[in-house]
Amino acid sequence: MSIQITGLSKKFGKKQVLDELDLTIESGQIYCLLGKNGVGKSTFLNCILDLVQPDNGSISLFGKDYHQHQLEVKQNLGALCEDNPLIEEFTGMEYLSFVSKLYKLPIAEAEERIQSLVNYFFTDKESLHKNVAGYSTGMKKKVGIAAAMLHKPQVLILDEPFTGLDPIAAQLLVQLIRSYRNDNRVILISSHDLNYVEKIATHIGVLNDGQLMYNGSVQEFTMNGSNLIDQALFQLLLPHHNTEAKLDWMLT
Repeated sequence: MSIQITGLSKKFGKKQVLDELDLTIESGQIYCLLGKNGVGKSTFLNCILDLVQPDNGSISLFGKDYHQHQLEVKQNLGALCEDNPLIEEFTGMEYLSFVSKLYKLPIAEAEERIQSLVNYFFTDKESLHKNVAGYSTGMKKKVGIAAAMLHKPQVLILDEPFTGLDPIAAQLLVQLIRSYRNDNRVILISSHDLNYVEKIATHIGVLNDGQLMYNGSVQEFTMNGSNLIDQALFQLLLPHHNTEAKLDWMLT
């Protein structure tokens, strides 16, 4: 079980966002994709999700070419996109029920799964019976996460899952991601929230200038815990940056 990316390229105008990128993410991994704003992390995930068409390259999930086996692949894939598009005319409960029907879950099983996610993740259960249009960013994010996991996908892709969550909900998500990991599943996450990445990542990828500057275990990335992830990332992306030189006027 793996995600295999070979020669993935994507250009927007004159900007080469992804440049013949190669990557294999194995089952059992929680692979966290890091990098500065605008380097193409969401583009990379959207290529895997078939939301953006790459210019070149191939993508296979659990040995199946995406375009030759679209239905089978998508049935085993769950995703939270950065813009988290929900149907705002539905209530939260109606939306989760709608998603369960898309994946053809048996009614009783769907109701049991939805209720368990609600009990775990939502402290304000009454709000789930109101229209999504009136939800806060965090409430919408929790509904999107629940929808992505409802059908127990073998490949789970989460783009900025912690953004908008309060500290309690974020910690619940950390525990949920840890629990969801097993040897038959691949979890791929893009996030700027390095405090939470620190708690969940088994492997790290750092995207910059269309290529992976780092691709490996979190232990190697942090030198077996000698550095925190944010320190290791800073040193990798800005190794010669002087944090005081350009601010002399502020220090006197």
